[in-house]
Amino acid sequence: MKITCLHTAQSHVEGMTALFANQGWDGALEHVVRPDLLARAQSDGIDAVAQDVGAVLADCADANAVLCTCSTLGALVEASGTGKAVRIDRPAMEQAASYRNVMLAICLESTRAPTVALFEDCAKGREPVVVLCDGAWAHFEAGDMSGFNRAVAQSVGAAMIGAPETACIVLAQASMQGAAPYLMDMGVPVLTTPRLAVRRAIKIARQ
Repeated sequence: MKITCLHTAQSHVEGMTALFANQGWDGALEHVVRPDLLARAQSDGIDAVAQDVGAVLADCADANAVLCTCSTLGALVEASGTGKAVRIDRPAMEQAASYRNVMLAICLESTRAPTVALFEDCAKGREPVVVLCDGAWAHFEAGDMSGFNRAVAQSVGAAMIGAPETACIVLAQASMQGAAPYLMDMGVPVLTTPRLAVRRAIKIARQ
């Protein structure tokens, strides 16, 4: 058995490898890293990379499951129609949909539309509060994960002041999971995407 992960940042490889091992995956694990796809999606729009994403998925035809860790590309990967593709944020969104008032935190504007569309699909049309953690991504690109996590937490904390009815926070991009410990005193559940998605990818691969 084999699972292939499609990443748009090299920094995801080590963490996802450890997470799969932690979840008991004993099959092969392949990582495909394509930062160029995210860069082009940000500059030219998601449709500009649809053909290239399709080509990447065609190259993954021998995998038992494919996990896309990029929220911007997730909808394209899921729409591949193979039945074995997992987008990193769907399991968390399905869980979040059980809460009445949900706050989605994102770090990239290119992620907004696919993230919101996914949540509204899972929540039968209910709209979330969306927080763009402006400025956090520069820390991520510089490899400053401590600064990135703090910047995300600060943005979410500030947004919570204006949305006291929030019942659940979703850190909607895989890269944001490190900010969760900084938000434990918010008094509401804080969901991250990687662990739930890894569990689903393993389940699909083993079927």
